[in-house]
Amino acid sequence: MSTVSTIRNAPSGFKHILKNIGPGIVISGSVVGSGELLVTTRMGAEVGFVFLWGVILACIVKFFIQLELGRQAIIGNSSTIDILDKVSGVRFVGISWMVWVCVIGFFAVMLSLIGILGSVSGLMATIFPFGSEKLWAVVVFLIMTALLWRGLYSDLETMVMVLVTGFSLIVIGSVFVLQWTPYAISPDDILSGLTFELPAEGAFVALALMGAVGTTATELFMYPYLIQEKGYPGFVGKPDGSAEWEERYKGWMRVVKLDALVCMAIALSITSSYYVLGASVLADNNIIPQGMRVVEQVSLIFTETIGSWAYYIFMLGGFCTLFSSLLVVAAASARIAVDFLQKAGVKPIVDAAGKTRWVRILQIFFPFVWLLFILVNPGALELVLKGANINNILLLPLSYAVLHVSMKTIGKARMSVGYEISLLVTIWAILTFTVVNLSRM
Repeated sequence: MSTVSTIRNAPSGFKHILKNIGPGIVISGSVVGSGELLVTTRMGAEVGFVFLWGVILACIVKFFIQLELGRQAIIGNSSTIDILDKVSGVRFVGISWMVWVCVIGFFAVMLSLIGILGSVSGLMATIFPFGSEKLWAVVVFLIMTALLWRGLYSDLETMVMVLVTGFSLIVIGSVFVLQWTPYAISPDDILSGLTFELPAEGAFVALALMGAVGTTATELFMYPYLIQEKGYPGFVGKPDGSAEWEERYKGWMRVVKLDALVCMAIALSITSSYYVLGASVLADNNIIPQGMRVVEQVSLIFTETIGSWAYYIFMLGGFCTLFSSLLVVAAASARIAVDFLQKAGVKPIVDAAGKTRWVRILQIFFPFVWLLFILVNPGALELVLKGANINNILLLPLSYAVLHVSMKTIGKARMSVGYEISLLVTIWAILTFTVVNLSRM
């Protein structure tokens, strides 16, 4: 985690502000893995265009939660654990009950990561059939271990930006190419997906979709750590009530707002593209993606639009996005776990050296656990869907915590009334969506 303490004035002008964003790009690289590639195409294949409105809602509704987490991270150089620990109520081992709830939920979501590792392994076994899915799962784990142990996390932002941008542009381009194929999308198809109708079937996947696309609870949990890693809190400095601090705070919050907006825009454009490709190509071919070869099944959205020659481009892009998700979450999970253990006063982690050592250990340990599950239970996509459902449920306590802490913030650092209302509407929308779909399962 960054310990930068050098105060720096915020950039001015859109071009310079854009150059200083970054955490949202890393977040996008994480979520554009399983959510868009696996869950969204599955939903489109199951119900067609009717749930397009849900895809759009899932991408935009969490913007204000992400923005407020960024604000709280900047104000006090706070990690997610620090922010959650401000929630009043019962405390266990000196830690707020909210921290326990959210940390347990965060690591329960790792079912998705097990599924992603299984999907990557199935992809590799498809391209290189001389090894089984389980053998390739071991190989992928060893590659992850080598990269994470070398400290790839510090260079992750640039790599993820390249991977996400390149493959995502191809996916978006496929939607346009689709119009010159038998799967062309009509205006009526799009309008049928904007009627706020809930599909008669698919409630389980619909709930997973809210949890899996856009900036999910897992990515929201990671966001303050990436804000710290980028150094924004150090640039703003400690709140001292001065006019200079207020100017720096407002300036760097503009950076965070653009960062969150870019993150949302990336998720919205890519998710919508995946969904309509699934709703047209996969639904028309009666293909419901499942199993460890799920990526190969989903590849039809490329081969049926661009042509059979695009098969290996899709598989390469699928590998890059899913593999980058594994790396991002493994690195972030280790930091969150160590932060939690340090807050609990675990002795080997109380100093900086111990913290660094345990981050390196845990970012290998968690993927090793995912690997063990894959070797025992290879049901890749079902694990992704179950983890995504937990991700959706985790949004509820996390949203409450963000609202609770934001309302306790005083002075010039507090969000505006307009943002407070928007945050309340966001929480209402997530709660309503979750309750309605749970009642239909």
